[in-house]
Amino acid sequence: MDIPMTTEIQPSQTEAASPISTENPNNINRWLEKQISPALPWLTLEVLIFAVIVLFAVATRFYDLETRVMSHDESLHTYYSWTFSQGQGYVHNPMMHGPLQFHMLALVYFLFGANDFTARIPAVLYSIATVWALWHWRSFLGRTGVLVAGFLMVISPYMLYYGRYVRNEAFVGLFGLLSLFAVLRYLETGLKKYLFLLAGATVLHFTVKETAFIYVAQMLLFLAAYFVIHILNEDWGDKKSELSGFIVSLIAAVIGVGGAFTLGVIGNKQGVIGGDETVVPSLPNVETTMAALGSNIWILLLVILGLAGMVAAGYFLIRGFSMERVRQERSLDMLMILGTLILPLLAPILIVLAGFNPLDTSGQGILHILIFVIPISIISVLIGYWWNWNIWWRAAVLFYAIFTVFYTSLFTNGSGFFTGLVGSLGYWLEQQGVERGSQPWYYYLLVQIPVYEFLPFLASLFGLGIGYWRLQQSRGREDVVSRNLVNTFSLLAWWSFSSIAAFSIAGEKMPWLTYHIALPLILFGGWALGTVIERIDWESARQKSIWLSLALFTVFILGFLGMISAWLNDPRPFSGNDLTQLQSTTTFVLALVGTLISGYGIVRLLEGWSLKQLAYINILVVFGLLAILTARASFRATYVTYDSGREFLVYAHGYTGNKDVLRQVKELSNKLTGGMGIVVAYDDDVSWPMSWYMIDYKNARYYGNQPGRDLRDAPAIIVGDNNFTKVEPIVGDAYYRFDYIRMVWPSQDYFNLTPERILATLTNPQMMAGIFDVWLNRDFTKYGEAAGQTAVTDEDWQPSDRMRLYIRKDVAAMVWQYGSVPAAVPVENPYEEGSILLPADLVFGVEGQEPGQFSAPRGLAVAPSGDIYAADSRNHRVQQFSPDGELIRAWGTFSGLEVSVAEPGTFNEPWGLAVGPDGSVYVSDTWNHRIQKFTADGKFITAWGVFGLTDTPGGLYGPRGVTVDSQGRVFVADTGNKRIVIYDADGNILGQFGSEGFGQGELYEPVDVKIDQNGYAYVTDTWNQRIQVFAPTEDGLTYLSFSLWPVAAWYSESLENKPYLAIAPNGNVLITDPEGYRVIEFNPQGEFVRAWGDYGTEHFAFGMPSGIASDQDGNIWVS
Repeated sequence: MDIPMTTEIQPSQTEAASPISTENPNNINRWLEKQISPALPWLTLEVLIFAVIVLFAVATRFYDLETRVMSHDESLHTYYSWTFSQGQGYVHNPMMHGPLQFHMLALVYFLFGANDFTARIPAVLYSIATVWALWHWRSFLGRTGVLVAGFLMVISPYMLYYGRYVRNEAFVGLFGLLSLFAVLRYLETGLKKYLFLLAGATVLHFTVKETAFIYVAQMLLFLAAYFVIHILNEDWGDKKSELSGFIVSLIAAVIGVGGAFTLGVIGNKQGVIGGDETVVPSLPNVETTMAALGSNIWILLLVILGLAGMVAAGYFLIRGFSMERVRQERSLDMLMILGTLILPLLAPILIVLAGFNPLDTSGQGILHILIFVIPISIISVLIGYWWNWNIWWRAAVLFYAIFTVFYTSLFTNGSGFFTGLVGSLGYWLEQQGVERGSQPWYYYLLVQIPVYEFLPFLASLFGLGIGYWRLQQSRGREDVVSRNLVNTFSLLAWWSFSSIAAFSIAGEKMPWLTYHIALPLILFGGWALGTVIERIDWESARQKSIWLSLALFTVFILGFLGMISAWLNDPRPFSGNDLTQLQSTTTFVLALVGTLISGYGIVRLLEGWSLKQLAYINILVVFGLLAILTARASFRATYVTYDSGREFLVYAHGYTGNKDVLRQVKELSNKLTGGMGIVVAYDDDVSWPMSWYMIDYKNARYYGNQPGRDLRDAPAIIVGDNNFTKVEPIVGDAYYRFDYIRMVWPSQDYFNLTPERILATLTNPQMMAGIFDVWLNRDFTKYGEAAGQTAVTDEDWQPSDRMRLYIRKDVAAMVWQYGSVPAAVPVENPYEEGSILLPADLVFGVEGQEPGQFSAPRGLAVAPSGDIYAADSRNHRVQQFSPDGELIRAWGTFSGLEVSVAEPGTFNEPWGLAVGPDGSVYVSDTWNHRIQKFTADGKFITAWGVFGLTDTPGGLYGPRGVTVDSQGRVFVADTGNKRIVIYDADGNILGQFGSEGFGQGELYEPVDVKIDQNGYAYVTDTWNQRIQVFAPTEDGLTYLSFSLWPVAAWYSESLENKPYLAIAPNGNVLITDPEGYRVIEFNPQGEFVRAWGDYGTEHFAFGMPSGIASDQDGNIWVS
């Protein structure tokens, strides 16, 4: 069914109309219409000025575009767009908002390559296009209003900063502007093309970000109010009862919808997460609590009430007003277009109210989704058919064609249609309860707007007054200009202040959302200031030396502000005679003199002018000064302090440390590989933005939050502060360390404002001076002094996260051999002062294979008799010596796993020895992966163990250290399996403790284990570079780590660097440092006592110390 549209006005009737020029013919518009050259009749001063504004936008958006570090969210967008451009596809994820930005970025990467500069090109182009699009607003803002709005948009801190930022805001700005324009133009002309523009701009907004739901809600509320007001102002004739029914039904609808919204907002206040956390979707099929279900029932009942009210209102409207008259309302056309097209996208609201999860993609979850989406879609089509099928189906095709193309990633991801249709709003609804950052309700009104967007906000407040005055002047007029005035004023006023309310109510409050508040404020403020400029009598002003008058006005205002500032400062004027007090008095007096003289000059120069004209000039000067402050704040934030936490327009923001690290890595890579071939490892903490920055490093290695020993193969390691303690034992002393700030947050001292706190601040001159310095210069020095804070500079800023770059020393020595190594954090030798020269009392043995000679001696054990047992590993035998070093006996020959089971009494590199209370000798037959038990004189008793991992019964993997406690239990360091195994004297397993890892209680290459007099087990946790102490629980078989301390040694992972330990009679712990050629002694608490040894053949030196044992007399034996 095709219903004729409302009467259309041709563009020629309104295209050049200005709501100001008609009212005031003697204004600046005539000057703007002047031609620059007769040869170019189209080039007027208006065109020239606007072109300069657009060129200014181009320059400010493109200048120094690549310097700033990609922040967390930016790098997500850039990286996944890059994978898209590399042919790896793109799958829509509501967490990262809509797909359009990813397609634009992928296209730019395809054309120009991928780097920080090119990644920001789409945002820049959309930001410039937003400024350019203002040209078509002259019918609504006026010629001067458009120029002012364009200028405000160029210097706006948020429009500029986020016009160069890889987020969605720059895209939203253009589509939001086009939507508003379409509404105003359709209200003005009734041309169908503006309905299609509205549909197109709206769907493009939906392909960018979920803020489209807020924009559409604002638009629907405005159009609904516009429609109702127009209907109520019409003559209903004798249909008074229908009119009453219509009003009552509307009230019920408002109560129902408003109540449901209020309950929904309150119900979403569930909890908060940290500002640096990335919100992820909740798990599907999460059980709905009864409390939540009860709240949803009330919301559902209120929604039903609201819908019933709307239906009843429609009934009374058609009956009392007639369908034909209703169809003449242009606002209804736009309500139909917007309402019906987005109706299927609102299905998640009903899905949530019904207790289901719109993010559930299981079979049952999809069924729940379809139960709601299909009927809602049918209702949407039926309403469109009833309204105007000829228009509706074309708008619907336009809307869902664009929607489908982008959400399916150019038809490569079919599920994207449904994640866009229900997932976007479903995820957004879920996150409103999370309230990322947990900002206070006044976040925009008292923080972001006063710090950055004070100019358009104050101009908009002024616009309310001047707009009301102009409406009163135009009352009763029916011309196009007057209608545009009403529509423009009401829409911009509503949009400006409803945006502040909407984004303040929304759960998540982030700095970049201020962009959506600034956009309508700039339009409204530009309209208001344009009105002022056009009402100044510039001809009279020229005759009265207006420029000198403007200068005097400026001095007057600055002088007046200077007086106030001096009076509020500490010390106050006239408070004393010391130097500081006299300076305050002088400042006040000079400001007073300047104010009086400039005021007198203004009175004389503008004598005879009306108070209205004087007010206009004064307003212009005030806002001119505010424009200077705004531009200064904008340019400083964008080009000077762009990475600083001292700025409030960022959050969880990437700091310059990221690029400092990248410069070092790039220099290192170029010198090592001649390109980007270096192996650089990075963790999960720095993965954003490092995943983006590593795209050119083909050997980059991501290790998440589980670093392994293979990390030491990387010449460069990047780590965030959450993983410092995990990486430190791996890098040890083998790397230079460089510390940086990775991420910053702005100061959040504005939290928890109370009337008492505000009053205390206002009456504290030091605090007020500090806050003023923060506002004007982002300098926290004075504020820090007043608030007792010290971390107020970029170098030590808090709150922040840190990161480190580790560069391996051998690599640094190669690449920096002709220059100085960059300043790294110095690594001190903690054992230097306690190192002594300690000659041996007895030395025996030489290298060889004969009895009494050694080849790589390892473990040692001292028997109760004082005899010494040594594991002569590469001679595959055990040798027994007297306390004087005389050989008593040796036993064992080589037998490896080339036979299925090695013969008893044979060895394949024995590494560990222990003597039991009964004199039995236990030997760890390392590469036969078993333990052998002998009598004191070397007769074989038994053996146990087979080669295998922890899940193999009896499995051992390269066992080394072995010890026996006072109860005769045998403790074996199962080195390859990263554990300690406990046996009885016959080899039956009693228990085990330890597993692979870096945390307390976890082991990495445990080489030796010893039991002290208290039953505590000491373990050389070699590759974690620490000693761990385990204590038995009540059952005597379960051991838990209760203490550990780091060891500044054991840096290499070579086969020879296997340290052993001994417990002295006084409880001290002695360890060998094989490749450090020394022995290190600690007390039982891990405090360093002394160290001795050096490389050499002298009696105080070692070749490579390995095994160590202590006898009852406190003698220390070292192999």
